[in-house]
Amino acid sequence: MRLTQGLAGTSALVLALFLLAPQASAERDIDSPSRIKKTGSIFEYFARKRYERRMKERRRTVRRNREPGPPIQNAPAIERYKPEAPLVYRPEKLQALKVDSLAESEPLEPLPAAIYRELLSKDAAIRVTPAEEALIVDLYRGNGFKPLWTTADGLDERGQDVLGLLAKSADEAMEPLDYLPPALGSFTDDPAMFKGDMVHLARLDLGLTAMALKYARHASGGRIIPNRLTKYNDISPETADPGVVIKVVAWSPFPVEYLKSLHPQHPAYALLKAELTKKRALLHVSETEIIPLGKRLKPGDTDQRLPLVRHHLERLGYLKPLGKLPDGAPAAIRAETEAAKQVLDPTLSEALKAFQTEAQLKATGGLDQATVNALNGRTEERNVARLVYNIERLRWLPRNLGNRYVFVNQAAYQLQVMDGDREAWRTKVIIGKPETQTVAFHDKMETVVFNPSWGVPPSIIRNEMLPILRRDPSYLDRLGYRVVSRNGQIVRSSSVNWSAYNKGVPYSIQQPPSDDNALGEVKFLFPNSHSIYFHDTPARSLFSRPSRAFSHGCVRVENPRLFAETLLGLSAAEVAKRIDSGRSQSAKVKQDIKVHLTYFTAWPDQTGKIMYYDDVYGRDQRMESALSAMAVATR
Repeated sequence: MRLTQGLAGTSALVLALFLLAPQASAERDIDSPSRIKKTGSIFEYFARKRYERRMKERRRTVRRNREPGPPIQNAPAIERYKPEAPLVYRPEKLQALKVDSLAESEPLEPLPAAIYRELLSKDAAIRVTPAEEALIVDLYRGNGFKPLWTTADGLDERGQDVLGLLAKSADEAMEPLDYLPPALGSFTDDPAMFKGDMVHLARLDLGLTAMALKYARHASGGRIIPNRLTKYNDISPETADPGVVIKVVAWSPFPVEYLKSLHPQHPAYALLKAELTKKRALLHVSETEIIPLGKRLKPGDTDQRLPLVRHHLERLGYLKPLGKLPDGAPAAIRAETEAAKQVLDPTLSEALKAFQTEAQLKATGGLDQATVNALNGRTEERNVARLVYNIERLRWLPRNLGNRYVFVNQAAYQLQVMDGDREAWRTKVIIGKPETQTVAFHDKMETVVFNPSWGVPPSIIRNEMLPILRRDPSYLDRLGYRVVSRNGQIVRSSSVNWSAYNKGVPYSIQQPPSDDNALGEVKFLFPNSHSIYFHDTPARSLFSRPSRAFSHGCVRVENPRLFAETLLGLSAAEVAKRIDSGRSQSAKVKQDIKVHLTYFTAWPDQTGKIMYYDDVYGRDQRMESALSAMAVATR
């Protein structure tokens, strides 16, 4: 009897669960991310509960792994990521242009004799690089110490042309005083005042030769040595050969044309120069019109600051100026117009959105503190400085970028595939964090790998995995990673005494291909000493953020499948087939495609408009410090 009643009670309970479980399941799944489909089945209900328990345990494990564990006795200290040291820039070494002795006899003619004596002078004021000194001395010795630019009456026509070019070097984002021959007090001095003064004419001739060489060096390769600016530069500018330069400027009837040809030929150079000229012309405009801080404004709001906001956006080119009312316009219309300027209308909102997008702010079309600060920061003086810095960076690019190339502007978080000067394709990218910056360098694309495994970089093993492994040695076993010894043997993570190591871990760690693989579906290799490559990522949501400096140095690509199609010339179906196979496989890039990882905080878009980007790595600040150090060193 009792057994029958017990069975009956159990049946009633099961029946109740059959009836109630679907309703309970549906109510709990309104916002649930569960992968279990709602079919109303009691079996699905219990499957869901098991899944939720597993996910809860997984989250608990992740939290536990992130929490600091108890101190480990006698474990070596772990080196953490270190911020880059403050810049102490060392300009290129310069020395006085002089020699201890000359084998030749002193010439009989007055001006060559003066040049001869000037080269032997212990009071030489001309400063050059060691290579330039040797070339200049050899040139004058081989020429019998005859002048290149001067006569007894002053500068000849060639000399006047070259001096005029040096005086206008500011147009090329260079510093004119860096190229002023020491014999002159300023570029406005008339060299004719040296008529008959052989000593000063000799100094002027040697000085103009030295300054022409210096101008050629800076025009072709930049004023700053990029690899001394930051450890994240691996750049060797293609500076003009001084041996060729000195022969051309010495003997060519057109030295100015030759020196002009040494500037970058990239289309962006002319656009940046034009922008620099325009911004310098606006420097006389008052920069005291600072937008005051105030309440947050949404589209449709009214505020007395908005006329000043309009003025800033008009000056920056985001908003067309409103037409002026005729002089005889009624007072009522004038008052209505002034009142309209204080409304955040749709036109002003769209202009704010465009500015916010370029400034890498959230594009709300409203006015908040971040937008006010960004608008106030866009002074013409600051823009002039940024343009000078980026024209300098442009001189570091290879003169020939390639017929087809990949161009990454880290400051813009953007990758472009270029066919000559035409953009073939672009995508968003994620770059390294400020403490693990992406390096700027140039290379060649070689291989595309589908379904890649991830070899964890030693820096990540040391700085991020090792603290967890010391507390939980089986951590990698649970995540499915492979631990490989130096002799190639795969071992269990739990079998390793991780507390015995700090930076010299004698194991490599690999993550096999999977949906959770850190490299996603595809990676793109251009082998280099920095272990940097392009790759997919499972963290897709990060691409929606305006600022995207989240990686350990590699570059994550938003649309890797399209990138693979573009590089390999494959169809979408063929790329999908290789990925869907689940098998790791490589494809060689047959075309000669160069890769240029760059950093420009000002760069033209496809319409030619100069876009300004946030200095996420602080490299503009380092540029400013380096140029200041150069100014002190050369004065």
